[in-house]
Amino acid sequence: MSLRSLVLTASALVIASLVAMPAGASSLDYQGLALSGASAAPAVSVARLDASWNSAAGPVRRRSSRYGRHGRPHSFATLGIGSFDPSNQPGSGLFLNGAIGAELPNSPVDLGVGLSWYHRSTGGSEFVTSFEDPAGNQGRRVIQTDEVTTDLVPLMAFLRLRFPMGQGIEPYVGAGAGWEWLMVEGVDSDGFAFSDDYSGFGAQVFGGMNFTVGQNTALYGEVLYNSSTVSADFYDPFYGVDVRDEIDMDGAALHAGVRLRF
Repeated sequence: MSLRSLVLTASALVIASLVAMPAGASSLDYQGLALSGASAAPAVSVARLDASWNSAAGPVRRRSSRYGRHGRPHSFATLGIGSFDPSNQPGSGLFLNGAIGAELPNSPVDLGVGLSWYHRSTGGSEFVTSFEDPAGNQGRRVIQTDEVTTDLVPLMAFLRLRFPMGQGIEPYVGAGAGWEWLMVEGVDSDGFAFSDDYSGFGAQVFGGMNFTVGQNTALYGEVLYNSSTVSADFYDPFYGVDVRDEIDMDGAALHAGVRLRF
Protein backbone atom coordinates (compact mmCIF):
# COMPACT_ATOMS: atom_id res chain seq x y z
CA MET A 1 0.00 0.00 0.00
CA SER A 2 1.34 3.44 -0.92
CA LEU A 3 1.95 6.21 1.66
CA ARG A 4 -0.93 8.25 0.17
CA SER A 5 -3.37 5.35 0.58
CA LEU A 6 -2.19 4.76 4.14
CA VAL A 7 -2.72 8.44 5.11
CA LEU A 8 -6.20 8.55 3.53
CA THR A 9 -7.23 5.35 5.32
CA ALA A 10 -6.01 6.63 8.69
CA SER A 11 -7.74 10.01 8.17
CA ALA A 12 -11.03 8.32 7.37
CA LEU A 13 -10.81 6.22 10.54
CA VAL A 14 -10.06 9.27 12.71
CA ILE A 15 -12.98 11.28 11.24
CA ALA A 16 -15.37 8.36 11.72
CA SER A 17 -14.28 8.01 15.35
CA LEU A 18 -14.72 11.75 16.03
CA VAL A 19 -18.24 11.73 14.55
CA ALA A 20 -19.23 8.70 16.62
CA MET A 21 -17.83 9.84 19.97
CA PRO A 22 -19.66 12.20 22.45
CA ALA A 23 -18.93 15.89 22.18
CA GLY A 24 -17.57 15.97 25.74
CA ALA A 25 -15.09 13.07 25.32
CA SER A 26 -11.73 13.50 27.03
CA SER A 27 -8.28 12.79 25.61
CA LEU A 28 -8.43 9.31 27.14
CA ASP A 29 -11.30 8.45 24.80
CA TYR A 30 -9.01 8.79 21.81
CA GLN A 31 -6.17 6.64 23.07
CA GLY A 32 -5.57 3.67 20.84
CA LEU A 33 -6.30 5.59 17.65
CA ALA A 34 -2.66 6.43 16.91
CA LEU A 35 -1.49 4.69 13.80
CA SER A 36 0.93 2.00 14.78
CA GLY A 37 -0.20 0.07 11.73
CA ALA A 38 -3.10 0.11 9.32
CA SER A 39 -4.55 -3.14 10.59
CA ALA A 40 -4.25 -2.42 14.36
CA ALA A 41 -6.11 0.95 14.48
CA PRO A 42 -9.62 -0.29 13.53
CA ALA A 43 -9.54 -3.15 16.06
CA VAL A 44 -8.60 -0.87 18.99
CA SER A 45 -11.12 1.88 18.19
CA VAL A 46 -14.00 -0.55 17.57
CA ALA A 47 -13.29 -2.31 20.88
CA ARG A 48 -13.44 0.99 22.79
CA LEU A 49 -16.57 2.18 20.99
CA ASP A 50 -18.42 -1.07 21.66
CA ALA A 51 -17.86 -0.64 25.41
CA SER A 52 -19.96 2.52 25.63
CA TRP A 53 -21.93 2.85 22.37
CA ASN A 54 -24.63 1.08 20.50
CA SER A 55 -24.17 1.62 16.78
CA ALA A 56 -27.87 1.87 16.08
CA ALA A 57 -29.16 3.78 19.11
CA GLY A 58 -26.20 5.89 20.29
CA PRO A 59 -24.84 5.89 23.85
CA VAL A 60 -25.99 3.10 26.14
CA ARG A 61 -27.50 4.53 29.36
CA ARG A 62 -28.90 2.73 32.38
CA ARG A 63 -32.67 3.13 32.50
CA SER A 64 -33.98 4.55 35.75
CA SER A 65 -37.35 3.57 37.18
CA ARG A 66 -39.83 6.06 38.61
CA TYR A 67 -41.20 3.31 40.85
CA GLY A 68 -37.91 2.58 42.62
CA ARG A 69 -34.21 3.08 42.00
CA HIS A 70 -32.75 0.03 40.24
CA GLY A 71 -36.06 -1.78 40.81
CA ARG A 72 -35.92 -1.51 44.63
CA PRO A 73 -39.49 -1.63 45.97
CA HIS A 74 -40.75 1.24 48.10
CA SER A 75 -43.02 0.96 51.11
CA PHE A 76 -45.83 3.42 51.71
CA ALA A 77 -48.24 4.57 54.40
CA THR A 78 -51.45 6.56 54.10
CA LEU A 79 -53.61 8.34 56.65
CA GLY A 80 -56.94 9.98 55.86
CA ILE A 81 -60.13 11.39 57.34
CA GLY A 82 -63.64 11.75 55.94
CA SER A 83 -67.25 10.61 56.26
CA PHE A 84 -69.06 7.26 55.87
CA ASP A 85 -72.80 6.96 55.23
CA PRO A 86 -74.30 3.45 55.65
CA SER A 87 -77.18 3.11 53.22
CA ASN A 88 -79.55 1.23 55.57
CA GLN A 89 -78.67 2.98 58.81
CA PRO A 90 -79.75 6.53 59.69
CA GLY A 91 -77.07 9.20 59.54
CA SER A 92 -73.44 9.44 58.54
CA GLY A 93 -70.40 9.57 60.78
CA LEU A 94 -66.66 10.09 61.12
CA PHE A 95 -64.48 7.86 58.92
CA LEU A 96 -60.74 7.42 59.58
CA ASN A 97 -58.57 5.37 57.25
CA GLY A 98 -54.97 4.17 57.46
CA ALA A 99 -52.93 1.76 55.34
CA ILE A 100 -49.42 0.37 54.95
CA GLY A 101 -47.96 -1.64 52.09
CA ALA A 102 -45.40 -1.91 49.33
CA GLU A 103 -45.11 -0.87 45.70
CA LEU A 104 -44.23 -3.77 43.41
CA PRO A 105 -40.81 -3.10 41.76
CA ASN A 106 -40.99 -1.44 38.32
CA SER A 107 -44.78 -1.57 38.47
CA PRO A 108 -47.69 0.81 39.27
CA VAL A 109 -49.24 -1.82 41.58
CA ASP A 110 -49.58 -1.46 45.36
CA LEU A 111 -50.25 -4.31 47.78
CA GLY A 112 -51.20 -3.44 51.33
CA VAL A 113 -53.35 -3.74 54.42
CA GLY A 114 -55.83 -1.06 55.47
CA LEU A 115 -57.65 -0.39 58.74
CA SER A 116 -60.69 1.92 58.91
CA TRP A 117 -62.88 3.23 61.70
CA TYR A 118 -66.44 4.53 61.35
CA HIS A 119 -67.85 6.24 64.43
CA ARG A 120 -71.25 7.75 65.06
CA SER A 121 -72.68 8.86 68.37
CA THR A 122 -76.12 10.44 68.56
CA GLY A 123 -79.27 10.66 70.62
CA GLY A 124 -82.86 9.99 69.64
CA SER A 125 -81.94 7.84 66.64
CA GLU A 126 -82.94 4.46 65.25
CA PHE A 127 -80.96 1.24 65.08
CA VAL A 128 -82.00 -1.17 62.30
CA THR A 129 -81.35 -4.93 62.30
CA SER A 130 -82.72 -7.94 60.44
CA PHE A 131 -83.19 -11.45 61.83
CA GLU A 132 -84.18 -14.98 60.97
CA ASP A 133 -86.50 -16.84 63.35
CA PRO A 134 -86.31 -20.60 64.04
CA ALA A 135 -88.81 -21.26 61.24
CA GLY A 136 -86.56 -19.52 58.71
CA ASN A 137 -88.71 -16.42 58.39
CA GLN A 138 -86.91 -13.13 57.74
CA GLY A 139 -87.80 -10.09 59.81
CA ARG A 140 -86.70 -6.50 60.32
CA ARG A 141 -86.34 -4.81 63.68
CA VAL A 142 -86.15 -1.05 64.24
CA ILE A 143 -84.97 -0.12 67.72
CA GLN A 144 -85.79 3.37 68.93
CA THR A 145 -83.01 4.74 71.12
CA ASP A 146 -82.49 7.67 73.42
CA GLU A 147 -78.78 7.46 72.58
CA VAL A 148 -76.64 5.09 70.54
CA THR A 149 -72.96 4.80 69.66
CA THR A 150 -71.90 2.82 66.60
CA ASP A 151 -68.31 1.79 65.77
CA LEU A 152 -67.42 -0.16 62.62
CA VAL A 153 -63.83 -1.40 62.13
CA PRO A 154 -63.00 -2.95 58.71
CA LEU A 155 -59.60 -4.65 58.26
CA MET A 156 -58.80 -5.15 54.56
CA ALA A 157 -56.04 -6.58 52.38
CA PHE A 158 -56.10 -4.65 49.11
CA LEU A 159 -54.61 -4.20 45.67
CA ARG A 160 -54.31 -0.75 44.08
CA LEU A 161 -53.48 0.04 40.44
CA ARG A 162 -52.05 3.52 39.75
CA PHE A 163 -52.03 5.40 36.41
CA PRO A 164 -49.14 7.93 36.40
CA MET A 165 -50.01 10.89 34.13
CA GLY A 166 -47.10 13.24 34.80
CA GLN A 167 -47.19 16.66 36.45
CA GLY A 168 -47.57 14.94 39.82
CA ILE A 169 -51.07 13.59 39.07
CA GLU A 170 -51.77 9.88 39.58
CA PRO A 171 -55.32 8.44 39.40
CA TYR A 172 -55.86 4.97 40.85
CA VAL A 173 -58.44 2.24 41.41
CA GLY A 174 -58.43 -0.73 43.73
CA ALA A 175 -60.30 -3.38 45.69
CA GLY A 176 -59.94 -5.14 49.02
CA ALA A 177 -61.42 -7.93 51.10
CA GLY A 178 -61.27 -8.79 54.77
CA TRP A 179 -63.24 -8.84 58.03
CA GLU A 180 -65.35 -6.21 59.77
CA TRP A 181 -66.35 -5.72 63.40
CA LEU A 182 -69.32 -3.64 64.59
CA MET A 183 -69.88 -2.52 68.17
CA VAL A 184 -73.22 -0.95 69.12
CA GLU A 185 -74.16 0.32 72.56
CA GLY A 186 -76.70 2.74 73.92
CA VAL A 187 -79.98 3.17 75.76
CA ASP A 188 -83.30 2.27 74.13
CA SER A 189 -86.50 4.29 74.38
CA ASP A 190 -87.62 2.28 77.45
CA GLY A 191 -84.46 3.22 79.34
CA PHE A 192 -82.72 -0.17 79.03
CA ALA A 193 -79.02 -0.15 78.23
CA PHE A 194 -77.75 -2.50 75.54
CA SER A 195 -74.34 -3.44 74.10
CA ASP A 196 -74.00 -5.74 71.11
CA ASP A 197 -71.03 -6.95 69.03
CA TYR A 198 -71.24 -8.13 65.42
CA SER A 199 -68.73 -9.31 62.82
CA GLY A 200 -68.59 -10.63 59.27
CA PHE A 201 -66.88 -10.68 55.90
CA GLY A 202 -66.48 -7.37 54.08
CA ALA A 203 -65.26 -6.07 50.74
CA GLN A 204 -64.41 -2.64 49.38
CA VAL A 205 -63.86 -1.02 46.00
CA PHE A 206 -62.34 2.44 45.67
CA GLY A 207 -60.93 5.02 43.32
CA GLY A 208 -59.10 8.28 43.80
CA MET A 209 -56.16 10.45 42.86
CA ASN A 210 -52.70 11.20 44.28
CA PHE A 211 -51.25 14.72 44.01
CA THR A 212 -47.48 14.76 44.48
CA VAL A 213 -46.25 17.59 46.72
CA GLY A 214 -42.73 16.32 47.48
CA GLN A 215 -40.24 13.66 46.48
CA ASN A 216 -41.89 11.04 48.70
CA THR A 217 -45.07 12.85 49.76
CA ALA A 218 -48.47 13.11 48.10
CA LEU A 219 -51.97 14.23 49.03
CA TYR A 220 -54.91 12.07 47.99
CA GLY A 221 -58.68 12.15 47.67
CA GLU A 222 -60.75 8.96 47.45
CA VAL A 223 -64.27 7.62 47.19
CA LEU A 224 -64.84 4.16 48.68
CA TYR A 225 -67.76 1.74 48.73
CA ASN A 226 -67.97 -0.72 51.62
CA SER A 227 -70.07 -3.90 51.33
CA SER A 228 -70.68 -5.99 54.43
CA THR A 229 -73.38 -7.66 56.47
CA VAL A 230 -72.23 -8.32 60.03
CA SER A 231 -74.05 -10.74 62.31
CA ALA A 232 -74.32 -12.13 65.84
CA ASP A 233 -76.32 -14.87 67.56
CA PHE A 234 -78.57 -13.82 70.45
CA TYR A 235 -80.81 -15.77 72.77
CA ASP A 236 -84.45 -14.93 72.17
CA PRO A 237 -86.57 -15.59 75.30
CA PHE A 238 -89.77 -15.55 73.25
CA TYR A 239 -88.70 -18.55 71.13
CA GLY A 240 -86.31 -19.98 73.71
CA VAL A 241 -83.55 -20.42 71.10
CA ASP A 242 -80.63 -18.50 69.61
CA VAL A 243 -81.60 -16.12 66.80
CA ARG A 244 -79.17 -14.71 64.25
CA ASP A 245 -79.25 -10.93 64.12
CA GLU A 246 -77.74 -9.17 61.06
CA ILE A 247 -76.91 -5.56 60.25
CA ASP A 248 -76.34 -4.27 56.71
CA MET A 249 -73.36 -1.88 56.68
CA ASP A 250 -73.20 -1.22 52.93
CA GLY A 251 -72.41 2.39 52.13
CA ALA A 252 -70.12 4.97 50.57
CA ALA A 253 -67.28 6.94 52.15
CA LEU A 254 -65.36 10.01 51.07
CA HIS A 255 -61.96 10.67 52.60
CA ALA A 256 -58.72 12.55 51.93
CA GLY A 257 -55.27 12.56 53.47
CA VAL A 258 -51.55 12.09 52.94
CA ARG A 259 -49.47 9.33 51.33
CA LEU A 260 -45.81 8.81 52.34
CA ARG A 261 -43.17 6.67 50.58
CA PHE A 262 -40.07 5.32 52.32
